[in-house]
Amino acid sequence: SVCAEMFVRALAALLLLAAMANAQILGGFTAKKVDDVPSHIYDAVRTAAFEAESNKLLNVCSYHTQVVAGVNHAVTYAVSGSCTDGELARVVIYEKLGGAGLEVGEIVAIKAES
Repeated sequence: SVCAEMFVRALAALLLLAAMANAQILGGFTAKKVDDVPSHIYDAVRTAAFEAESNKLLNVCSYHTQVVAGVNHAVTYAVSGSCTDGELARVVIYEKLGGAGLEVGEIVAIKAES
């Protein structure tokens, strides 16, 4: 019937809107909470940042993800001082599909956003 068909179309439209609301922007980085950095990514950044001092705590200032053929994890952290007035650095770690490994990118110094 026409009523059932309209109901199915309306339900499909609502499901599409809900999916779009939860989706990441394709091709772009999506901001996440700094507490959402997965432990294996945190450990990889900490090891890359401090090398010999890998037991040192990392002060994460921002965290973004980008879905590609895997996931890029962009982590900005304070090298010294605080996130607002200290020396900051950013590294992107590429996580291969299915957890098949990590590739640590170049660590880049950046300016604090005040």
